[in-house]
Amino acid sequence: MTRHVNGTLSCAGPADPCERVLAGLAGKSGRAARGKTVALVIPPSPQLPTPGREFLISGPFEGFTAVATLIKKLGYTLKVLDCRPAGGENTGRAVKELAAADIVGIATYCDSFIFLQALTKALKQARPERLVFLGGPLVSSLPELLLDSTAAHCAVLGEAELTLIEFLDAVLERGQNDLSGIKGMALKTAAGVKLTAPRPQIQDLDNLPFPDYTVWPNYEEIVKAGQIIISSSRGCPCACSFCYKTIPALRVKSLERFELEVAHLKETTNFGYTWLNDLTFNADAPRAMAVCGILRRHGVKYHCFARVTGVSAAFAEKLKRTGCQGVWFGIESYDQAVLNLSRKGTTIAQIDAALAAAAGAGLQARGLFIVGLPGETKNSLKGMLDFIRKGDFIPLVKYLVPFPGTALYADALRTGRIADTVGFLRELSARRVGDNDDKIVNMTGLGEGLLRDFFHRIWELTREKEAVS
Repeated sequence: MTRHVNGTLSCAGPADPCERVLAGLAGKSGRAARGKTVALVIPPSPQLPTPGREFLISGPFEGFTAVATLIKKLGYTLKVLDCRPAGGENTGRAVKELAAADIVGIATYCDSFIFLQALTKALKQARPERLVFLGGPLVSSLPELLLDSTAAHCAVLGEAELTLIEFLDAVLERGQNDLSGIKGMALKTAAGVKLTAPRPQIQDLDNLPFPDYTVWPNYEEIVKAGQIIISSSRGCPCACSFCYKTIPALRVKSLERFELEVAHLKETTNFGYTWLNDLTFNADAPRAMAVCGILRRHGVKYHCFARVTGVSAAFAEKLKRTGCQGVWFGIESYDQAVLNLSRKGTTIAQIDAALAAAAGAGLQARGLFIVGLPGETKNSLKGMLDFIRKGDFIPLVKYLVPFPGTALYADALRTGRIADTVGFLRELSARRVGDNDDKIVNMTGLGEGLLRDFFHRIWELTREKEAVS
């Protein structure tokens, strides 16, 4: 059954045939061993963790966990190579660790381009006949460029589970070379990169297997830390011009399924804290409050993201009562004209009301801001700074980055602000969040020095507020 939130459809049309296979793996189910080894690689990252979000950079990624769980449930031997710890950028060591794999998949993020080039080249040199595929947000946004620029053979685009079911069966079980009939892929061919027909998103998230954190090499450390990332939904119906997303349709797990998943994860990881990774957690406030109740019943404390729309006192108080350690609001700007240009769909009045509701409930709130949005003026930056200085919340600020796949990226290409896409991806591979000297793409009419000055001043306020929080 397709589920909806506030009238937003999940996926139109009949379910993909592979979703029936997925449904057979739902919950704890799995297939018998198949005798083939699938390796998955997480690239290293140069990012400096945002204060309060270190766990999100170093912890077990939710999306990667879901994909790895599926592969294990399909009966394949799974090898996970996490290159985020120190020394992980050593491709020679990675090639040795991946030597026994029958097929290698590499996750692609906005800061992994240089590593992707190096590792795919090394893997091809070591075993030219072995298939190497890419997946994740970066290749889903720029499939032609990524395949042209790396030695990978193909890519799984967008939401991966359904495509992986068909792709792995074709390659590993049937030895199929022609993959053009598999939806949701990009293929490197003699005539160039070809995209197959798009794959529909999963209609019913209850068909997903429960996440299996034993797929991680450091599973015992995860259990010891008691921290994981979970979500009760996927996707986002909003159209913010700066937002980097590759799974657009919003779908939700049933509350019954979500509670079963929480109970299962409590049993297998003994987690007591989670980052609730729903992109628009409060899109349906009554349902969100029910999710909070489930977490409380299982003794789980949490942080969550929320839009400033529809944040009532009752909602904030429910979060506080159920163990919410803090709520992070995507504010972005405190200037209505800038918000409108960014297609944010929020107002200054809603920002004020949401923060007031959080403060009234005794919730620690953080406001996420962006310096350098189109339409930015010196007055809008000054207004943002004054608002942050007086506000009862902790700010977190970043420079605007026109990520591939966003409307602002297309605009940056059109206006020549990004003239060399490969060069831009290389810059992103060295970009450090929170570094006020980091290279930026200026999408405003303001001087770069002015943007950097306000960015630095906001970070000073962050440090001051954190010292007394």
